Amino acid sequence: STFDSQKLGAVSFGAMKRTAGQAFSAGGGASAAAGAAFQPKGAAMFDPKAYFAQWSQHAVAGGQGPGFPAAPGFPVAAAAAASPAASSLAAEGSAPGEKTEIHKQVETVSAVRCAAIVKEKGQNFTPIVAIEALCTMATKSSFKLREDLLKQPQVRALCKRVQEILKKPPQGIDILTVSRAAEALTKFPDEARGDPGSTLGAAAQSLSQLSSSDYSADSAARIFWSLAKCGKGEVIQANKHIVSQVVKEIVRDKGRRVYEFSHEGLMHFLWALARARIHKRQGDLQTVHTEENDSILFQYASKRVIEEVENIPVTLLAELVYTHHEIGIRDEKLFKAMCPHIVAKQKDLREDQMAKCIKAYTRFMIPLKEEAQGFRTMAVVRTGDFIRPSDKPKSMGKKTYEKPQALFPQPQLHAK
Repeated sequence: STFDSQKLGAVSFGAMKRTAGQAFSAGGGASAAAGAAFQPKGAAMFDPKAYFAQWSQHAVAGGQGPGFPAAPGFPVAAAAAASPAASSLAAEGSAPGEKTEIHKQVETVSAVRCAAIVKEKGQNFTPIVAIEALCTMATKSSFKLREDLLKQPQVRALCKRVQEILKKPPQGIDILTVSRAAEALTKFPDEARGDPGSTLGAAAQSLSQLSSSDYSADSAARIFWSLAKCGKGEVIQANKHIVSQVVKEIVRDKGRRVYEFSHEGLMHFLWALARARIHKRQGDLQTVHTEENDSILFQYASKRVIEEVENIPVTLLAELVYTHHEIGIRDEKLFKAMCPHIVAKQKDLREDQMAKCIKAYTRFMIPLKEEAQGFRTMAVVRTGDFIRPSDKPKSMGKKTYEKPQALFPQPQLHAK
């Protein structure tokens, strides 16, 4: 009732009031002693949120807030109910959703320095920090350096831990983090993945159990790209029903979600789709079995690439060309739109990438050449050319010819 709420407010206000003697006296009773006993520790000495968490935990342990008398009518057990949240907050050193200091550290350092941090503090990493450390080593290094890093025991142990996280994601790990972990494992040598059917396949199963609004397009692209990179595509071919399920969601509503992909994510998704449709039978030739939604997705992707071809790196354009070659879809309009950019920036492509482009253009009988420049072979004769007259000769009219005149009016006869 209104009276009860007013009474409750008065009691709360009365509990917070202090006299001047209580506030400034050195020995202000049990409450002042409790306040004087509090000392911040660890991250609470630098982070205000962690300080408040430890302050609350200390207050709950003492049954009252530091420097405040116990509120009449409010049992101590009610304050103790907040103890687990306060203790976990103080242990993390930051508010939920924020990155810890070690998380920020492994995110910003180099791959070699990250491996050293894993050796020193890897045993205390949370699952999210462990995945972030592996992503740092996977993205900030060459493949040769990753081979050398994998020889270190702490990096191998970290890979095995990430494998277990992918098999059974703990509470609080979203699909974005799972996809980044799968991509990081795939960038390492094959031995880092363990059994890809159980590790990366588990990530695909996690994706299939979500609704379309619970995952981003790039998260699906990372997982499918990781599956397609294993071996010769056997893992993604075993999970092609999940690929079909996601493709069906992508092409809904006139391909609205195609524009959610990043450029790299779109190319990786299409390449993984092409790998998933390869059909292999022992003793028979390799064939490609596409579905209706596959062609629709490639049409929507083609429309977007033509619109944004100026902003797409040439390496991704070359990858898209060979993807069409693998799945067997001929798109002349798209190929002609990409052709000038591939020819102009072919120095940025490796020899094998350019060879794949030439192979694809040759298969579909589409010319891979520069744009025509017009009448480049026309010769122009200018004034001062002494080989030929500078000006065109003027017309002299109709030509007349002199007819021969007879010397004698009649032919003369000579006597024999």
